Amino acid sequence: MPKEYEIGRYKILLPDDHALDRYQSIWHRYDTALGYIAQKVIQKYPATTAIDIGANVGDSAALIQKYQEMPVLCVEGNPAFLEYLRHNASIIGNTEIAEYFVGTDGESVDVHLIHNVSGTASIVQAVVPNNDSIIKTKSLEKILQEYSRFQNSKLLKIDTDGFDFEIIQSSIDVISDMEPIIYFEYDISFTPTAEDDALQALGMLCEVGYEKFIVYDNFGNYLLSLSEHDYEKFIDLNAYLLSNRLKSGTSAVYYFDICAFANEDIDLYEHLRFQEIRMLLS
Repeated sequence: MPKEYEIGRYKILLPDDHALDRYQSIWHRYDTALGYIAQKVIQKYPATTAIDIGANVGDSAALIQKYQEMPVLCVEGNPAFLEYLRHNASIIGNTEIAEYFVGTDGESVDVHLIHNVSGTASIVQAVVPNNDSIIKTKSLEKILQEYSRFQNSKLLKIDTDGFDFEIIQSSIDVISDMEPIIYFEYDISFTPTAEDDALQALGMLCEVGYEKFIVYDNFGNYLLSLSEHDYEKFIDLNAYLLSNRLKSGTSAVYYFDICAFANEDIDLYEHLRFQEIRMLLS
């Protein structure tokens, strides 16, 4: 049976096994940073829109609009979430749904191979060669051709449980043109090459003008801020995640969330960083 959960002024439905409500009752900042990031973005860009890749059941769309309405494109291809997403989008409003998995044009996802657990899902092991029984992936570029009102979005959220680096790499031309604030999951546990993929994705962002990064732990706590020149520190962060997973016995931190800022939005980076430090010291 679904359960009702309140995010801001919205009461959305979650699948019974969805962990969001349980996690937020224990870790009060879990999956909350995106809300006040969106608030800062819309203060600077009042007419902007947002793109939510890996929209799940629409909880991030509700969080993005917690403080002020912002049109959100929810991109989600997982049939396990779509019924809930459609229902919740009707409650949240100002929301469109693109029923796709984002990836390289011509690839496909076998829905039977999607790893669904506790309200999250990974397609890392489900991307397969084309055949008629599976869902084709679609590039962000082509999705935005279809949903053109979101082509100049200043907020891009990506949370696809291990596929985020692939999406950044395959979408880098679109990202370069739009220069949105990007909030993405940094999880190197899904594939043997994830550590290198993560560093490559960060390098590509730096090459197209991203200069500042705010890092949160997987509980939503502010961890540190880095610049485009801090490549070695990203290697250190990878080592920390690997140590948690492989050496510590019981992991404390499983992944990071990273917010990336291009040159023209360094002011937003500074405001958010100052807000985090002031809140912790007050």
